[in-house]
Amino acid sequence: MPQTQSQEKAGSLEALAQAQFPYREFTAAERKLLASAPKGKVAVCGPNSDPKDPANDPSKAERSEGNRGWGREREIGADLIRWLCTDHRAKELVDPSGVHIQGAKITGELRLDYAIVPFPISLARCALTEDASLVLVEIPQIDLEGAWTKSIDADHAIVKGGVFLVNGFHADGEVRWLGARIGGSLECGGGTFNNPGGYALSADRAIVNGGVFLQNGFHAHGKVRWPGAQIGGDLYCDGGTFDSPRGDALNVENAGVKGNLFLSGEFSAQGEVSLLGAQIGGDLECTGGTFHNPEGVALNVEHTVVKGNVFLRNGFGAQGTVSLMDAHIEGRLDCTRAALKEATLDLRDAKAYYLQDDHDHWPQSGKLLLDGLVYGRFVDAPKDYRTRLEWLALQPEKPFATQPYLQLAKVLREAGDNDGAVNVLEEMEHRRRRQADQGRLDRQAISWLFREFAGYGYDPVRSVGAIAALSGLGWILYRRSYLMGGMVPTEKDASSEFKPDGQTPSRYETFAPLAYSVENSVPLVKLGQAEKWQPNPDPGASPPRNGKWIKSAGRAKAWPRRLRWLERRLIWVGLLAPVDLKEPPSRFSRFGTSPRFLRWFLWVQILLGWLLATLFVAGVTGIIRKE
Repeated sequence: MPQTQSQEKAGSLEALAQAQFPYREFTAAERKLLASAPKGKVAVCGPNSDPKDPANDPSKAERSEGNRGWGREREIGADLIRWLCTDHRAKELVDPSGVHIQGAKITGELRLDYAIVPFPISLARCALTEDASLVLVEIPQIDLEGAWTKSIDADHAIVKGGVFLVNGFHADGEVRWLGARIGGSLECGGGTFNNPGGYALSADRAIVNGGVFLQNGFHAHGKVRWPGAQIGGDLYCDGGTFDSPRGDALNVENAGVKGNLFLSGEFSAQGEVSLLGAQIGGDLECTGGTFHNPEGVALNVEHTVVKGNVFLRNGFGAQGTVSLMDAHIEGRLDCTRAALKEATLDLRDAKAYYLQDDHDHWPQSGKLLLDGLVYGRFVDAPKDYRTRLEWLALQPEKPFATQPYLQLAKVLREAGDNDGAVNVLEEMEHRRRRQADQGRLDRQAISWLFREFAGYGYDPVRSVGAIAALSGLGWILYRRSYLMGGMVPTEKDASSEFKPDGQTPSRYETFAPLAYSVENSVPLVKLGQAEKWQPNPDPGASPPRNGKWIKSAGRAKAWPRRLRWLERRLIWVGLLAPVDLKEPPSRFSRFGTSPRFLRWFLWVQILLGWLLATLFVAGVTGIIRKE
């Protein structure tokens, strides 16, 4: 019974078509279409249904040199298809599964503008000889698998199911889906979109509830545009080739992708790939992708929000600028084993939770832009401050940016490497001052003092060490001078008693060279030595060439035999007097012990003490730090 009804519908549809086109002689393919449409079957217009048979290759439908082309028997008029889709009586006779044509040559312009088509249309392996217009069409599904077409205009079309431009689909001219609404997926895997110098595939502000597949042999000669589009699933471009050297190879600016965006595998782009301002709900996967735009931006991820990770790794390669400026990455930015030697990597003002990279695949010097980059920590990447300073040194020298150093120091400090953080901050200040002090010897000298004795304020403990070293040097000089009579009491009577034999009066405070040195090295510290002792103020006073040791330096006996070597060395440098005071001091022990030299050293010691103490206080209070 159902078969009888479908046969009756077929007869009715053919009769209705004959009445609609009274002077038309239908081709064999058209009669097959009218016979199969009511039955929901495929109108096979070629010699067979094998898509691999060369006889079903739509690229050979037109006659050319060495090619006979398809005969008239395989032709179907585009007006007949439009009539089936728009005539209310014809539509009622078409099976709900739709119109299915394989291997036909569609002649004339296929126009379904503003039509409400209640059934799917499939034109598999067909050749459309003229443009197709589907503006504002409303249809369940469109399948052009393996078809060869001219341009297609489907602006604001409403497709309740999916759109299939796959497996050998070929378009010469622009394929437009501006403002279209697609309830399923848009699949273009294995399709070729050919419009050099123009737009190959446009889908501005389109809404696709499913995924978009521009992968696995997808090839575009011309611009592919998806600005402002909303994609409910993933956007797959892995394995796709996008060729538009003079413009946007792929434009997904301000688009929303709820899933992942794949520019990976054998993905290749000649021209800019722009994701400017896009919102990506999953990962941005560029593993193994190749981006080529040497004179401009190869990959633009500026102002983009990525809820997952960004992978520029494992063979990712770029010629041109890879810009993630002001991008917000809620997961990881992974650049391990990326081919960035010929690229500029711009991470200015970007934010990422993790950073992952490796030393051998960094950009060249001057091609890494990090000012404003904020990140949480390093994962599976070099973490020591020395390697990371090499990383920061890849930035352009001018203008100098402090933020990358402050950020690195913050990350190192949070990871427990406080020493590394201090070293990073010191290097930051060193580089900043080196530029600022260029050509100014006075400023260079001051900067050197700040660095050596206070670490530019980030390591003020150095000042304490310098004061200790200064005190130790003074202790040596003052003791050597004292043992040879170069240090005398400040009190006149005590000095008169001391000078003849170096015997300190019993009522007078004994000289302590270490305390004396500390008191003169540390400002405001009073130990009572500086007011009791001084270098010999007599201008002509100096130890004689064969000077003698002072009497109070005498010792009752020599040191034990096992320490005798140390004793002799201390005597030789003048820090210890021999047991026999008649033994003359060595020439070295007399060096630098003159009162005149000692006075100069004392003045320098006091000045340096004040300077070092000031640097210490400034470092502790943060006065000279640049944070």
